[in-house]
Amino acid sequence: MKHFYLIILNFFIVCSLQSQNCLPDSIYRDSSAGVYPKPVSPTNPNGGINKKACINKPYEFVFTVVVPDTVVVPAFPSPIALEKVAIDTVNAITGLPKGISYACNPPDCVFNKNTSGCLVLRGTATTDNTPGDFKPIIKMTLTINLGIPFPYVTEYPGPAFPGEYILTLVSEQDCASASHQEDLVINYWFPNPSSGQLTNKSNSIEQIKVMDTQGRIIQFNKNSKNTIDLNMLNNGGLFYIQWIDGSKLLTQQIVIK
Repeated sequence: MKHFYLIILNFFIVCSLQSQNCLPDSIYRDSSAGVYPKPVSPTNPNGGINKKACINKPYEFVFTVVVPDTVVVPAFPSPIALEKVAIDTVNAITGLPKGISYACNPPDCVFNKNTSGCLVLRGTATTDNTPGDFKPIIKMTLTINLGIPFPYVTEYPGPAFPGEYILTLVSEQDCASASHQEDLVINYWFPNPSSGQLTNKSNSIEQIKVMDTQGRIIQFNKNSKNTIDLNMLNNGGLFYIQWIDGSKLLTQQIVIK
């Protein structure tokens, strides 16, 4: 009989986990109010969406939503009391590829103060999408307390939360030819952000590619070197460095000022 109850308990635990759309990342538990990873920006070059999507291939990316009991917004000079954050369960995120939608945990997308939850982008991008960069924006309502509860409608990212999310959509052909061994890393090339020159401490680097966010190669060097001069880039912004280090194919997101 005891064995039977254990089986039933395990069954309900598994069903409970499967019914959840996503799980928040515990590393952000004590963070300030926001959606994590935070948008990419000059002060947060390693943020943003670090997973590309492929046409006709299932995709999933999880954000963690952290709601403490205070929040800082530009309209107010000091932290103000925060009661909850709400996102509509449909049409609250613009700028997504066709075929990719979102869901929350909790399912109603209402995150009460002193809790953390999550929001997942999920689906399969359809063939009527054009490969390239998509910039999702989340419309949300913060219920702040100024003596009485007050709804503060904002966008994330937006004026109150600067930066941008960039979801790169890759064609079926390019996705099929991409190496499955590619790893997205941070802090190998520094400083980041940079005004033009970057350094890597490794001595086994070769085949360095500098690419824009659409995957177009801006610079290529097949010889071994651990410095890159990007002063020829007239316009700053977000770029990717891809290189081989030993047996690994690595990619890092960088911001050029």
